Amino acid sequence: MRKFALTALVVLAASVALVAFAADVPETITIKDCATKKAPVEFPHKAHFEVTACTTCHHTQEGLTAETVASMEVAKCGSCHIEPEKAETPKCSEMSATKNPYHISCIGCHKETVAKKADSKAPTKCNECHPKPAG
Repeated sequence: MRKFALTALVVLAASVALVAFAADVPETITIKDCATKKAPVEFPHKAHFEVTACTTCHHTQEGLTAETVASMEVAKCGSCHIEPEKAETPKCSEMSATKNPYHISCIGCHKETVAKKADSKAPTKCNECHPKPAG
C-alpha cells in the first residue's frame, strides 16, 4: 500500500509540475513582426507546444523546454529573421515558400503532417494562415 501511495504522489507531483510549466506557454500568439502584404497570423502556440519540441521553432535557443521557459528569455522569430546577420538566414520579408522562414518551417511541417495523416487540419494554403480582411 505504501508503494502505491508513493507512486501516486510522484505521478501527481509530476502532473502538477507539467501543468505549471504549460501555464507559461501562451495559448495563441499573433505573428505580426513580418506582416507586410498578408494579414498577421494567429498562431495556436500551445497546440504546437503539445506536438513538437520548443527548439523545433526556437532553433537558436538551446535548452528551451517547458521546464526551462520560465527562466529563459524567449526570442521572437523576427529578432533574427527581420534583418538577418548572415546572408544565408531566411528573411521573413520574402514571400516565397522557399525563402520565408515561416513558410519553410511551417508549411514544410504541415505538408509532412498531411502526408502522414490525410484528415489533418494542418494548414498548407496562404489564406488558411493569413485570413483575408473582413469587408
